[in-house]
Amino acid sequence: MEQHASGSVGSWKAWIQMAKESRIVSALPAIILAFVVAHLPEPTGLTSTSMRLLGVFAGVIMGLLTADYSMSVVLAVALLTLTLTQSFMCTTADGHRIECDRCNTMYQGKSGHWHEYKCDPIGGSFDVAVSGFANKVSWLVFTAFHIGKAVEKTGFGRRVSLILVKKMGRSTIGIGYAICLAELTLAPFIPSNTARGGGIIYPIVESIIASLGVEPQMGENPVGGFFSFVAAAANLLSSSLFVTGMAGNPIVATKAASIFGIDFGFSQWVLGACVPVFFLIFLLPPVMHIIMRPKVDFGMLSVDILQQHRELGQVSANELKLCATLLGCLVLWIGTPYFGIDSAVVAYMAIVVLVLVNILTWDDIIKNHKAWDTFFWLASFIVLAEQLTALGVTEWIGNSLSRSLQHTSPLVGTLSLSLVYFLSMYLFSSISSHVVAFAGPFFAAGHVLGCPPRLLTILVAIFSSMSGVLTPFSTGSVAIYASQGYISQPRWFFYGLVISAIMLGTVLSVGLLWWKILGWY
Repeated sequence: MEQHASGSVGSWKAWIQMAKESRIVSALPAIILAFVVAHLPEPTGLTSTSMRLLGVFAGVIMGLLTADYSMSVVLAVALLTLTLTQSFMCTTADGHRIECDRCNTMYQGKSGHWHEYKCDPIGGSFDVAVSGFANKVSWLVFTAFHIGKAVEKTGFGRRVSLILVKKMGRSTIGIGYAICLAELTLAPFIPSNTARGGGIIYPIVESIIASLGVEPQMGENPVGGFFSFVAAAANLLSSSLFVTGMAGNPIVATKAASIFGIDFGFSQWVLGACVPVFFLIFLLPPVMHIIMRPKVDFGMLSVDILQQHRELGQVSANELKLCATLLGCLVLWIGTPYFGIDSAVVAYMAIVVLVLVNILTWDDIIKNHKAWDTFFWLASFIVLAEQLTALGVTEWIGNSLSRSLQHTSPLVGTLSLSLVYFLSMYLFSSISSHVVAFAGPFFAAGHVLGCPPRLLTILVAIFSSMSGVLTPFSTGSVAIYASQGYISQPRWFFYGLVISAIMLGTVLSVGLLWWKILGWY
């Protein structure tokens, strides 16, 4: 009996251990949340189809936080679920837009005659599910990833970073500024802040720290902590300056266009963000130096930087060809209103040119897994964002938010919404997820409250990346720097609060003055 009982206990423990390690179990909170939300009573303004979409969307956000699956897998399951449950808006043969589960049903026209909605509920749903892959925003980000690969492959990114550090590396604050400038230089061309910060800038920062005799196994260290935090914050600030600086930024521009009807492309984004972002970059290194007080041996650093620079050798022909291509991209992106060439087309042209001049090979394109992965999940997110608007979910959430601010002025409403948006980053471990979850609803709320469109758009645009400073897990690049152990987790949260307070203070003073000059409110 005792052996049988102990065997039963052992088997139960084994089952419990298997359940803990199961990836499916990690997805249960998302599945349960999606099911519960989808079956809630429909509030005024929403339909059963809207509730299914809202349920799946809530499940996606929960899945990104808890499930042991990649973002793309979570979204693939979401799109399949929405397709099979016919939870999209379909287009009929005669051009009507209806909920897909109403396909092949009858309706009474204005003349009193009965007609049939002719469409394929499953096939039409699948057409919607894959429509994001034809979206120009998806292609802009996809092609920009390959430009980033060219920057990395040629060694141009590393060369730029080393030159900046060499020229400005006479003080700790100077090196901090060099790291910031390196991020700013690469941000327009590398749309993944993780690829830029983790793949190009991080190795340089770590080599700087190592040359000073500081290693991760040494634990907390003010020198390593200073450079790590400055690099992480600089990555977020550079991401907020350009629409191409972070993969989720184009979603902000897309939602602003669909809800407010404004064009917030490359030039408008830079124009609105440049003054507060440059002001914050100016403040970042000296403020962190005052807080952390690092002490640096600059003799050792100079030797290490010179050695790395010698290893790179002379500027190669490929680097020169890449520079010419990047300069052409920058001119065409900034001059989009004048040249009439869409920014996605410019990026696509750049990829073709880089392949033709043998900087990239077709194998490079195929093997750029990060580009393909981002292309998939970004296109999927765009579909969800568009359908949330089409089925009235975004408007409903916006109305709910706006009711709590209905007695405030448009300016107060704008600032309140933007502050809540900034602080809500505590709930997310992905900047892109944060953008997808809240950018649309907050824009919808601002639309109802009569908020100045461009003011709210620029606040959400720059706060999307800036808010990542709040936690050590907000995005991949921040997590890379935080994981080195030079700053403890509690201290990282504290430094995040300090810098976020400076960010908010700058944006709500210098930023508001600049946007007033621009006439945005």
